[in-house]
Amino acid sequence: MTESNNPVVSVVIPTYNRARTVGNAIQSVMAQTFGNWELLVIDDGSVDDTRVVVSAFRDTRLSFHRLDRNRGQSAARNTGINLARGTYVAFLDSDDEWFPEKLAREVAAFEAGGEAVGLAYCGKELLGSDGRFLGQRLPTFAGDVYRRLLAGDFIGSCSRVALRKSVLEAVGGFDETLPSYEDWDLWLRAAKVSRVASVPVCLVRRHLGGAQISGSLRRIYDGRFRVVEKHRADFDAAQLSQHLSALAAILLNYDVPQARRMAWESLRLRPFQPMIYASLAVSGLGLHAYRWLFAKYTRWRHGLYTGRARI
Repeated sequence: MTESNNPVVSVVIPTYNRARTVGNAIQSVMAQTFGNWELLVIDDGSVDDTRVVVSAFRDTRLSFHRLDRNRGQSAARNTGINLARGTYVAFLDSDDEWFPEKLAREVAAFEAGGEAVGLAYCGKELLGSDGRFLGQRLPTFAGDVYRRLLAGDFIGSCSRVALRKSVLEAVGGFDETLPSYEDWDLWLRAAKVSRVASVPVCLVRRHLGGAQISGSLRRIYDGRFRVVEKHRADFDAAQLSQHLSALAAILLNYDVPQARRMAWESLRLRPFQPMIYASLAVSGLGLHAYRWLFAKYTRWRHGLYTGRARI
């Protein structure tokens, strides 16, 4: 066992009422082939047996920190970042697991890229609530990816990401005011000041069966809208139009006049958009019909994520 007096990697697991799964997440860190790490479990005010589960692990590299109240995953992750002593900080959600080579492969990617690399990410496997394999997501881009990342979050969940701590300190960590898309916001800020490395294999097992933090469609809209507004000056016209159209299609479920204004702003930037014209036309059938058709379409087109959200 490698002692963690000078850990290379600080692993941060935020958890809230996940006593049933956090042990598996911790065990997957313990099983890493790369041993020079510290593990910070940040309990975001759980009221279940999380502390009991964590205390069963006897390893000097593990420490447990409990927040005084439930403050959300971003606050929990930021607490971990502030406590981290490693050169790199890797995040693991408490209902996910890593494959044994995860840290070794990402540390190697950082070392190969040098100081210019501020973020590394790997592939992930997606599992349903019954453990059924749903697919995989492999890294698509690496290097100077800021412009590509503005078009959409191809990095995704925190469990597949590690960052250089100096970059986290430079960009300020997670934005705790965002109700969703806080990960995309951080990846954007990190990619703007550093390069991104990829490990082109699946090293994360991600479970989609539990309650997701962005399980409300309105929450998804609010987070994405605020990230788009936050970075609006950096989008080109096509990118901004794309995001405004997607946001307008969601907002038509809640605020039709505002959604239509947003849609027309998008169409002024890029007039040829059949899908937003179709969405506007369907909204004329009434809210009930629009919600029904929207749910059908998003479950077909974005079934694993947005398609699972509650309207």
